[in-house]
Amino acid sequence: MTRLNRRWVLTIVGLLLLAISQISAPPVSAQDVTLKSADGSVELSGVLLEFNGEYYRIQSNFGELTLNALGLSCVGHACPDPGQYAADITIAATPAIVKDLLPGLIEDFGFRAGHITLRQDHGAQGWTYFVSDSARIPVARLQAKPVYSAQGLAALAQGQVDLAISERLATTQEVQQAKNNGSADPSNPHSRQLLAVDGLIFVVSPLNPVSALSIEQITGIYSGQITNWSELGGVNAPISLFAPAVGTDKDVEFRRVFFSDPEAPQPIAARTFASDEALSKAVLIDPFSIGLTGFAGIRNAKPLAIKGACGIHQSPTAFGLQSGDYPLARNFYIFHPKGRLPVFARNFLTFLDSDAAQNAITELGYVGLALRPLSLSRQQDRVSNAIAHSSDDVSLANLKNFVRLFSGARRLSASFRFNDNSKTIDARSRRNIRALAEMIEVGDFDGKKLIFAGFSDSQGSAVGNRRISEQRAEQVAALVKAASTRADLSRINIQTLGMGEVSPLACNDDAAGRGINRRVEVWVK
Repeated sequence: MTRLNRRWVLTIVGLLLLAISQISAPPVSAQDVTLKSADGSVELSGVLLEFNGEYYRIQSNFGELTLNALGLSCVGHACPDPGQYAADITIAATPAIVKDLLPGLIEDFGFRAGHITLRQDHGAQGWTYFVSDSARIPVARLQAKPVYSAQGLAALAQGQVDLAISERLATTQEVQQAKNNGSADPSNPHSRQLLAVDGLIFVVSPLNPVSALSIEQITGIYSGQITNWSELGGVNAPISLFAPAVGTDKDVEFRRVFFSDPEAPQPIAARTFASDEALSKAVLIDPFSIGLTGFAGIRNAKPLAIKGACGIHQSPTAFGLQSGDYPLARNFYIFHPKGRLPVFARNFLTFLDSDAAQNAITELGYVGLALRPLSLSRQQDRVSNAIAHSSDDVSLANLKNFVRLFSGARRLSASFRFNDNSKTIDARSRRNIRALAEMIEVGDFDGKKLIFAGFSDSQGSAVGNRRISEQRAEQVAALVKAASTRADLSRINIQTLGMGEVSPLACNDDAAGRGINRRVEVWVK
């Protein structure tokens, strides 16, 4: 229940109880209960019909009433034991999330709610958190089920878990399985929410001089066609192959991205690791190794940029993952069941979408969704790429104009991307609209210039691309304005620009690169 709805319910209940307090209460029988407001100044008596942990339903002199239990205390022999209604929640998530991410989030949520959290570890089987309020009354029990995304989504579809955290979207087969079982459709955006961002990141020893590889070179390394670092501009030494354990989420995604063609060479045997931490440590020991990990698994290893055919490098920084500039970025999702979750679970999900939780995710070594700024002065590679890799239709005047417009400005990690000839934005873009609207409403941009800058790929004419990029910038700006229902927009100078083909972030010679370049960026000046 949102804070606004909760406040509305309490206001209505308070007014009702205030009116009733002026009337003398009838004698209380053994089956009667008395519900009191938090300060004890008003009360309502009646026969308890039902209590489900969230609402009291009583038969009173005023008829049958249903009252939100929040802010009410119950007096009488028929009062239920709140501990019997503690939420029992089972979460399926990948082992790394169970081990490194969820515990911190649960404890942070409990601390902010004034709860007491007690953890019981079960080794490889996960853990159980017992949550109670300040009076030691049980509130919830959360159990972790450490499994990979495929098993977690299957368990959710079969009703074996209450929430499933996946490192990818559901497949067509998983969607059909959920529908067959009468579970929530995981392809429906209302059945899931974003949790964090990650990526497929290749790491080497800090002693390795190689700093970037192309998709083709990585494929060649793991298929055994490239066996020596000297073939990649490095030292004359054989390449040691490290990889995630077979069947893990990263292994499945790696094979999907790099080896989807069954008729092409397939990956050869590599030394595998059950955790990102173990792989990262092994890379530090072997200076001639290469391994695949996620952002939290980089640790002290050196992450490699992805090199496009035209020479543009895309680095796996937190900003690059958030903004979608890194080509191998991916999302963590929380999938919900079809039925209504207990109030504790709903409040926890609301917390996970907050800036407080997203900042905690970042502090725990992952990449949260809270927006971050980056000045143009810290994007020198981008300026160089704008000069070296812009199309022939981009003039020197266009490049000077780009630098002039954004000099002294900061780009936010909220980017909006579009399919070719499409006006549809993706799930992360929808969240970015909400995040920007909230920042506008609290005054973060008051007295500043908020620039929505559209960019395009190099397909088509330069004039047409500038027009399309400006239309997309206007579309995003309109969506953000419409979402800012409580804001005084007169306090902000909102501007839209169509930059066209200027400043490509990826090479325009393949579909993936063109998709990255079709975007609307948000700058603050």
